[in-house]
Amino acid sequence: MAAITPAFLFDLESNMRLITSRQYERLNKALWWPKMAKRMPSGAKKERVTWLLDTAKIERTISGGGQVSFEDIVSSTTEFENLNAAAGLELKKEQLEDLDGNGVQLATHWARQIGAYAAYWPQKMVAAALLANGTTYDTKAFFATDHPVNPYDTASPTFRNKFTSTASGIYPGALPIDASVTVEVAIQNLAKAIAYIASIKMPNGVDPRMLKVGQIFHPPALTARVQQMTSAKFIAQTVGSAGGSGDVESMIRNMGLGEPVECPELGSAFTSGSDTTWYIGCEDLTSDELGAFVYLEREPFSVVYHGPQTDAELAKSRKFQWVTEGRNVVGPGHPFLLFRCEAT
Repeated sequence: MAAITPAFLFDLESNMRLITSRQYERLNKALWWPKMAKRMPSGAKKERVTWLLDTAKIERTISGGGQVSFEDIVSSTTEFENLNAAAGLELKKEQLEDLDGNGVQLATHWARQIGAYAAYWPQKMVAAALLANGTTYDTKAFFATDHPVNPYDTASPTFRNKFTSTASGIYPGALPIDASVTVEVAIQNLAKAIAYIASIKMPNGVDPRMLKVGQIFHPPALTARVQQMTSAKFIAQTVGSAGGSGDVESMIRNMGLGEPVECPELGSAFTSGSDTTWYIGCEDLTSDELGAFVYLEREPFSVVYHGPQTDAELAKSRKFQWVTEGRNVVGPGHPFLLFRCEAT
C-alpha cells in the first residue's frame, strides 16, 4: 500500500495540470469554429451585445457646398445569458493508495479527456447553435430567405442566406454539389451562390455589402466532392458548355476561396445534420468585429485542484474530487456572414 503524502498529491496534480494543458493546446489547433465565430470576453451573467449596422453613406451636395445630410447610425441590441457547464472526477482514498486501484491512471486519463473537451466545447456549442437555427437580431431565423438589409426600414430590400428549392429573380434555388450532380454542375452551383452573395447590399440600401467568400464548410460525406471542386486542375465539360476541359484551379483561385473545412458535427449522424447541405463562410471587408456566431465567455474552463495539504489534512480525507467549470454562451451573429446551401 502506498501512502498519500503531500508530495504524492503535489506530483499527481502537477502531472494532471500538464496533461490538461497539452491536450487543450493540441486539440485547439485542429478546430474549425474560430473560422465561423468570434470569441468575446463577458463581464456579467447577462451580456448585452450591440450590433452596429453600416448605414452611413457619402452623397454629393449641391454645387458650391450645399446642404449636408445628417443621419443616425442604426444599432440593435441582443441579450445573451451565460450558462454554467461543469464536469468532475471523484476518487476514493483506496483507489489512490492500493497498487491495483488504478487511481493515478484514472486521474491522468480524466485530465487528458477534460483538457481536450474544454477546447472542443465552443465548437460543440457553435455547431448546435448553427443547426438549431435560432432567431437573430432582425427577428428572423438565422438561416432565412427574407433578411432585411436594414431591420429598421420597412422598405428595405431583403437578402437570403438560405438557398433552398424556391428560386426567383436573381435568387438561386437549391444548390446541390453531392453525387446527384456532376462536378461541372456542382462548380456552377458554387458560382451561383458566390455571384448572389456579391449582390447583397449594405443597410443603406445602395452600396454592395463588400462580402469576401472565405471557406466552404461541409459534412464528411461531401469531402471528396468538395476536394474535386476546389483542388482539381481541370474537369471535363459537356458539349453544351463548350466541351473539352475547364480550368478549375484558376477559377477557384479567382473566387478567393480558402481551404475547405470538414465539419463532422454538420453531418446526418448528428441531430438536424445533413450529408448534402453545405455552407459558405464570408468575411465583411468593412468590419471584423463580429462573426456569424459569437462565443461569449464569462469564465474560461479551469480545473479546481486540492493544492498543498498537510499530512494531518490528508489523513482525514476519504475521497478526492477535481472539478472543471466554465460559464459561456453561443448566440447568432451577422446572418450575412454564413450561407446555407441545400440540395433540394
